[in-house]
Amino acid sequence: MLGEQERLHSFPDDEHWFESWWFAFYVPERRLSVYVYPWFRPGIGVAGGGVFAWDDSGSLPWTMVHNDYQWSRSFGGEASILEDNRLVMPQGVTVDVLEEARRYRLSYDHPRLAFEVEFEAVAEPFANSAATGELGVFKGHIDQPGRYHGWLRVGKERYPVDCHCVRDRSWGPRRNDVLDMHIGYFHATASGRDAFLMVMGGGEDPDRFTLLNGYLIRDGVRAALVSGSAHMRRGHDLAPANCSIEAVDELGRVLGAEGHAIACMAAQVQPGMFNWSSLTRWNFGSAMAYGELQDTWHPDGYRDFARSRMPNP
Repeated sequence: MLGEQERLHSFPDDEHWFESWWFAFYVPERRLSVYVYPWFRPGIGVAGGGVFAWDDSGSLPWTMVHNDYQWSRSFGGEASILEDNRLVMPQGVTVDVLEEARRYRLSYDHPRLAFEVEFEAVAEPFANSAATGELGVFKGHIDQPGRYHGWLRVGKERYPVDCHCVRDRSWGPRRNDVLDMHIGYFHATASGRDAFLMVMGGGEDPDRFTLLNGYLIRDGVRAALVSGSAHMRRGHDLAPANCSIEAVDELGRVLGAEGHAIACMAAQVQPGMFNWSSLTRWNFGSAMAYGELQDTWHPDGYRDFARSRMPNP
């Protein structure tokens, strides 16, 4: 039987209660990202999410490599997805828990895209819920870096997968009416010895962010970040293009990182959440790694921002 972290949590009678699993992996030489995000609102019996894949040929839902994503599938509760140590999601994703909080096997089979990959952690889960809970986004959240390996099929083409990235798990009330939400989620994992992850809050200048929480792994030693800032530069379509980060961890170590986006995706992943996700090449210290620039808004806030930046037709 799976432990508490791998199952749905007990929740109050709250229509806003939300649970999600998120995994992502890359084929960098193909400039290809895969984003696996099944989520649930058990209080109202709804499941949503699914699988996106994109490269540098298209960033929108109708131009990206693969878009199998829904908002309103029927959900019959935990018993409907739990099979011993396996989670069989109605979104078409199966997660085998090979070792709790350490190893997972993901499988998905669609005519346009299929994969079977295994995630193996290179560090313990990092809990970072306090500041984001205040934003009404989630009460509980963990991030965990690891290595993905396996295979991916796009159409008739098959690719080996061997990369480092992260997984996350979220639970708690998540409202769709947090109109001023603007969060940055920036990360890169070179190995179990070199990695960083930052959850950041946007400010009055929507291209500048301040640290909410995160971690730095250097020489195999992880410590929480205690201060940090980021400056994002955007492309002509307002997608994240480049980013400069400065931060300090609780051991006094300084992180400086430069990120260059190489492929972007835009999607409204929930009614109250619009997301730019960019496959990004990061340089930090002596390390180079692929990761992400995620720029997440309430759709109303992003609409106002976009209208202020884009030229009038």
